[in-house]
Parts: sequence; C-alpha cells; structure tokens
Amino acid sequence: MMKNFKSILLILIMSTALMWGCSGGDNAQSTDDLVKTVNVETRQLSPETFNSYLKLIGTVDAANDVRISAEESGNIVKYYVDEGSRVKKGQLIAKIDDSQLQQEKARLQAITSQAKDTYERQKRLWEQDSVGSEIDYLNAKYTYEQNEANLEAVKVRINKTEVRSPINAVLETKLVEQGEMVTPGMPMLRLIGNNQIKVVAGVPARYSEVIQVGDTADVWFDTINSDTLKGKITYVASSIDPQARTFRIETVLPNNNNRYKVDMVANINLRTMHRPNVIIVGEEYVYQKNGGYITYTVGKNEEGHLVAKEQRVTLGPSYENRSVIDKGLKPGDDLITVGSSYLKDNMRIKIVNNPDNSFTDGKGVQ
Repeated sequence: MMKNFKSILLILIMSTALMWGCSGGDNAQSTDDLVKTVNVETRQLSPETFNSYLKLIGTVDAANDVRISAEESGNIVKYYVDEGSRVKKGQLIAKIDDSQLQQEKARLQAITSQAKDTYERQKRLWEQDSVGSEIDYLNAKYTYEQNEANLEAVKVRINKTEVRSPINAVLETKLVEQGEMVTPGMPMLRLIGNNQIKVVAGVPARYSEVIQVGDTADVWFDTINSDTLKGKITYVASSIDPQARTFRIETVLPNNNNRYKVDMVANINLRTMHRPNVIIVGEEYVYQKNGGYITYTVGKNEEGHLVAKEQRVTLGPSYENRSVIDKGLKPGDDLITVGSSYLKDNMRIKIVNNPDNSFTDGKGVQ
C-alpha cells in the first residue's frame, strides 16, 4: 500500500512540474506580442514651395467712368446719341439752348467792330498826322481790346453748350431729359469707357506691406461660366479707410467683349506669401505639448524595433491646414501621419503603407 502511495505522489509531482514548464515557455514566447504596437502611415519629407492667398470680394468698375456736368445754363435742346450707344472722343452728344448767348455774341460783334474802327482811326491820326492826344489813342486801343476779349469769351460759352464726349465710351445714362433745364455743375451724362475694365476691392490693413503694384491677382465671377482671369494690380491706396480698416486696390482685367459689366461682383485671390524650399506639414499631424509643438517621426530603439520619435518643432506661417516647419524637421525625415494621434515618444510602431520599402515590419527588418 505504501508502494502505491509513493507512485501516486511521484506522478503528481511530475505533472505539476510539467505544467509549470509549459506555462513558463508560453510567457517567454508571448513577451513581444504583449508590447503595444500602433499601425501607422508615413510620408518622407522633401522641400516644397509654400504659397498663401487672401480671398476678397470686389466690384467691376470702368477704367474711365465719367460723369459730364453742364457748363452753361439753358434747356437741353437735343440729344444726338441714345443710351447704350458707343461714342468717339469729341463726338457731339447733346446741345444746350444758346439763343441768349448768340444774341450777346451779335451785340458784342457790333460793338467790337465799331471800337476797332475808332481805334484804327485814332492810331492813324496819332502816328501819321500827330492829331489828337496820346491818351485818346490809348483809350481807343484798350476799348477795342476789351470788347474783343468779351466777344471771345461769349464764343467760348457758346462752344460749351455743345456737350461732347471726352473719351471713347458708351453713353450709359442720360441724367437729364431733353427739354429740362440745366445749370453749371449739374450732372447730365454718364459715360463708361469701353476700352478697359478694372476690379476694385478693399484689402485688410494688416496686409499693407504685402500687396504691391504689379502683383498678379486671380479673378473670377460666380455669374459667368468662364476660366479664372489673370489681372495685374495697377493701384494700391496710400491711406486706410478709418471705418472699414481696409485700403483700396485696383486690378485691371483684359478686354473680353463687354462680358463683364460695371458693378458686377467679382472674386479675387491675392498671393500674400511665397516661400520656396521649405518643409510643410499638415496641421493635423502637429500637436501641442508643454507650451510648444511636436510631431512624430520614424526611429529605432536599442533593440532595432521601429518606434515613434517625438520631435519638437517651430512653426512658421500656415495656410489651408498646412504649416511651414521652420525648425525641428529636415528633408528625408519620415513623418508619421495616420495614427500619430495615438502615439507617445518611443512607442513601438508598425508601418502599413511602406511606399518606398524603407521599412518592412515592426522590427525594422529591411
């Protein structure tokens, strides 16, 4: 009986030892499997060109938008051009009644003719026959010259009753109807130059040192199905609007068969910054930490495993969710993109995109 008890005890001891041995082997085998590994995607950094833009809303204006005012009083006798018609520089558009001026002209012509005869007779008598006094001769001369000047002034006023176009343009609007009375300074006509148009917009004051004459602007219209136009900034104001805190710019557009009308709303894109050969990273891969900013790049630990390396970076300008990295990254670095939000410094990673075969597994075997 004692022999049977010893046999049973021996079997129990061997079974227990076997179980402990198997358990220890499994733990040793699964150590690597218990280390947390994050699947990530990467992008190798290379120099790029950074551009930032400012989008504005502007309005179309004519390079020549002229309002002509009356220079003489009187009723408008006739319009020679209809609204919407093209006119050439110097072309007669309207006529103001000049009947009173014509009467004044006739009166001054008679007076001037008489004064001229008197002056010529006094001159001849004084120079040839020494008859009369020098003062009579001079008075006759001055009277004639004064009347002649008055006659010329009336002729100028009569010419001003003929309203002519100062430019090649389109008669946009008649501001006064035929038969109505006008006075000097009263607006009569609006002419819009048909040779060139421009887009006018207000730029926020903080860009005052960025926008310059000669810069290129992209312009397009929501109401016209056409390609983006390339315009050139021809004017930048030297003052800031105190209410809107903007400064005025003008961009001249190429001619396009009058497709673009004055006061149309235009979209404008201005380039505000251009920096070549810089490192650019999406803002979603940049994280705040301890008052600064970090990104994660691919590295290896002492065992040769792939790990995430925390890189402190200095940010430059940004535009549309992309930031320039002034310090902290360099060309050739493998930036961790997808999956970076789950990382900590020196955490094990596995690259799943492997676009350039730089890494093949989580242990860094190539």
